[in-house]
Amino acid sequence: MKQTTVSNKMIFYPQRCTFFIDTNNLVSPFMIKTILDKFDDDAINSLNEVIKGIKFYVGGRQWHLNQKGYLKESTYEYNFSEGTLLVFLSKIFTMGYERWRRLTYGSLKRFIWESFCHEFIMLLSQATKIDVKVAKKAKDYYLNKADQLTINFLKDLFNYEQENLPRINYIKIINTIWNEDLPKNLGFLNIFYARMLNKLKKKLNFTPNFMKIKIFNELRKIKLEYKYEYNLSELINYCIHSEHFEKLFMNSSCYEKLQREFYSKAKRIIVNFFKEYDISHELFPYKDSANRTHYFLTHKTFERVKSVCLQKCIQKVKNRLLEEYGNFRNFYSKCPICQQNHSNHQICEEIFFSSKYTFFKEILIEKMRNNSFESLNIGDYFFGVPCEPCFQIIHNIQGKFSELNQLQKFVVKYGICPVCGAKNHRDYLLSFYHDESKKEIREYLENNIYFSKRLEKFKINIGIPCCNCFEQFFDNDQNSDPNIGVFDVSCLQDEL
Repeated sequence: MKQTTVSNKMIFYPQRCTFFIDTNNLVSPFMIKTILDKFDDDAINSLNEVIKGIKFYVGGRQWHLNQKGYLKESTYEYNFSEGTLLVFLSKIFTMGYERWRRLTYGSLKRFIWESFCHEFIMLLSQATKIDVKVAKKAKDYYLNKADQLTINFLKDLFNYEQENLPRINYIKIINTIWNEDLPKNLGFLNIFYARMLNKLKKKLNFTPNFMKIKIFNELRKIKLEYKYEYNLSELINYCIHSEHFEKLFMNSSCYEKLQREFYSKAKRIIVNFFKEYDISHELFPYKDSANRTHYFLTHKTFERVKSVCLQKCIQKVKNRLLEEYGNFRNFYSKCPICQQNHSNHQICEEIFFSSKYTFFKEILIEKMRNNSFESLNIGDYFFGVPCEPCFQIIHNIQGKFSELNQLQKFVVKYGICPVCGAKNHRDYLLSFYHDESKKEIREYLENNIYFSKRLEKFKINIGIPCCNCFEQFFDNDQNSDPNIGVFDVSCLQDEL
């Protein structure tokens, strides 16, 4: 690795590379070497052909938004005039921080490092697709425009159809890096890290409890010199907040109670697992200022046991609610209206776990006890859990197909505003149809479907005004009937 210093800045050429890395003293050579060493020779040779160098910036005011030859991406820019890539660390840090903030486990430094690796690998992968001949013309274009000419030029510039492009196994590389130890020096990313922690500590009194726990855990990891990147509670949260359980929490009307129940059971299972396989010594005890004991584990231990712990929790946390829901979903797996199988899982979850649909849930559970799905759907009658598109139309779990056909005719017939001729939104019409306070006017409109052509001869147009027309002509009239639906619109059409 060739290394030089220019104006107190470290510039070096990584092994196998003819392009330079200008660190701007913002990143360490080890960070770059860790990633590039995992690229095969074909990928490195391809990069040598298309780029001359990579420069790192903090990312405050260095963007070149309205200059020829620059192409802006989320965390970096192409400078086709000089053949260089400009990488902005502030954007990379923000992406890592946001991911850490959303998840219930993990250390902030690990997510920052993962974000850096992800973005650096992606920009190099994208660079290998550059067509060298077209790149010579790119310096004369405003590449950040959204017009068709620029879009077509970019398609030629990044020639995705080339079959001889080097294959970069992104998943393998990022997984390998994720399982390795954190670099001790993350360059200027460490400065961002320290600034963010100070900012979070200052706002601690106004921070939600979930976030407070994450911050305190992060501070404890710093005290332990980052030898341990997780504690036991984060391993438990990794398991119970997986896709297998999280939807149940989200839709449940007793979210916190159910979550505590799952957490307690998962904790017992995981602690017993550590004892059973004699790996309890890998849980490091740490006592805080209130003399409470927290157990921490290394990144390698977490990665080794997380899948097993998750599977054990799935197997053994057999809550009554989960079993009931499984039976409920299997029984009503077919939409009773469109007859599609397994298309109604989202509505099943909402009806079963949300207090909003308790009435529907009680009827559905009662009916499934002594009946088959087929016996509940005979002739003109349908019963069950509709898929999402059907449920949006019918707003019910039972009814007659003849009534559904009438509703569809209603939507088609009154799909146009009788005043301005604009199209009425379907949701607006369905809301009107299902509103019990408008029952009388709805029945009148249903009867009118078959006689509207006769009334048009007398310039009487019957229909449902769109939102804008209703607001313009009726909403401000305090004496107007709230169930307006039959009126002569000729005068209003003249006014428009």
